[in-house]
Amino acid sequence: MHSLKVLEDEMKVRGFSMKTIKAYLHFNLRFLRWIGKSADEVSRKDTEEYLIMLYDRGVKGTSRHLIVAALKFYYEGILKRRFNLKYPKKENTLPEVLSKGEILGMLASLSNEKHKLMLKLMYGSGLRLGELLNARIDDFDLERKTFHVRLGKGGKDRIVNLSENFIVDFRRFIGKRDIAFDEGRFRVNGFRNNNPENNGFLFTGGNGKKLSQRTVQNIVKTALRRAGIRKKAHPHTFRVSYATHLIENGTEISYIQRLLGHARRETTERYLRINPDSIRNVRSPLDSG
Repeated sequence: MHSLKVLEDEMKVRGFSMKTIKAYLHFNLRFLRWIGKSADEVSRKDTEEYLIMLYDRGVKGTSRHLIVAALKFYYEGILKRRFNLKYPKKENTLPEVLSKGEILGMLASLSNEKHKLMLKLMYGSGLRLGELLNARIDDFDLERKTFHVRLGKGGKDRIVNLSENFIVDFRRFIGKRDIAFDEGRFRVNGFRNNNPENNGFLFTGGNGKKLSQRTVQNIVKTALRRAGIRKKAHPHTFRVSYATHLIENGTEISYIQRLLGHARRETTERYLRINPDSIRNVRSPLDSG
């Protein structure tokens, strides 16, 4: 009998992110529980029946795409089964975008200084949620107005811009903690020794540990409700809005690509589809003279 431990170990050897490892283990375990067999006994027909069931239950194509990736990696990549599973078609939907006015309204609705700072960093620098949570105090360079994203998606570092608005609030926020300023950068006085679990993270909870993704998701949800915004936005929406607004301001796609950390230009160009200026400037034939 093959254990999912084999799957976990192989992903670690290949350097997969912990998020991907947890997702692949989760999807494979759910499949095995549903089919009621061991991995040795699974057939291609079993996987096809499972994917048909997911389709009939209305599971979105993007979710089914990830599930197929998890099954393919285990059964075809590791166990060398010739299942030849096909990826389902993804929905070609447009992501939600918040206007600058809506984002300002969300910020104004929050009284918690830390919560405001988190939203400002996500929007002002286009960070992914994981990059926000992993932000460490000594990764900020206020003299250069930059932030060093370490081990972003794909294990890549990059440098992103910091807004003046964020820097003002950042100085005020760290001024209330045991922080020393040194040549444009920050170091934490005794911080890591006193609380090794913190490891210098900028955003921590009452227990001194790094915040969870759910906490940030709830903060965004609360800000949306208080600002009276009905859009289905979430933390990643701030990154989408950042890129969209840069395009509206005339920033070059290649520059935005570097700021977002996209490996392929085509990934960044998707934001052109949600740029309202490309639609707003088209003259309707109804208005033609």
